[in-house]
Amino acid sequence: MREKLPIFGFANRAMPVTFAAVTCGLVGTWLALCGRVDAGMICLMMSGIFDMFDGPIARGKKGRVADEKRFGIELDSLSDVINFGFVPILLLFASGLDAWYYIPIFLLYLLAGIVRLAYFNVMALRSMESAMSLDHYVGVPITSAAGVFPLFWLIARSLPALYAKALLAVVMSIMAVLFVSPIRIPKVRKRYYPLVLLYILALVIAYVLIR
Repeated sequence: MREKLPIFGFANRAMPVTFAAVTCGLVGTWLALCGRVDAGMICLMMSGIFDMFDGPIARGKKGRVADEKRFGIELDSLSDVINFGFVPILLLFASGLDAWYYIPIFLLYLLAGIVRLAYFNVMALRSMESAMSLDHYVGVPITSAAGVFPLFWLIARSLPALYAKALLAVVMSIMAVLFVSPIRIPKVRKRYYPLVLLYILALVIAYVLIR
């Protein structure tokens, strides 16, 4: 008999963290479309923080079965498509990149992000089957969008509208290329998490002070 898959799949303690990341992405999009792009960028950074911790939380559970690991990989990637694929596009659209000629840039970014995540899934499943742990990424992780776009949008706010839009469009194009590039990026280890959190905190403070 075929084993039935529960409605919530192989639920684990990391799932609420993943759902919190998606919630931040949704709220950030809503805020940006309501004219609060700054608040939307903060939500994007919060999505990145939640995403940073859901993996270690899931791996901290002992005795996970293979299907549970695969489910976690797929759930995390689907979340990343929303949070770091669609959300940055909508944030930049709300910030003024609403002309038709930005569509190819948005499409390039989204397609490169999807390819990046699909490749990551293949490598993650391969390492799981071979019981080996990868210590690097091939290509820039799509989750880096949580730290890149808030920084450059903060810079763009001080520029004339034309230059600000050009800067954001160029940054998104470069990010798309880096997603599918062959460069190897070391994974951020837990001992460096405080530095990442400090960077995010500094950006949030800058957003609050520069209004």
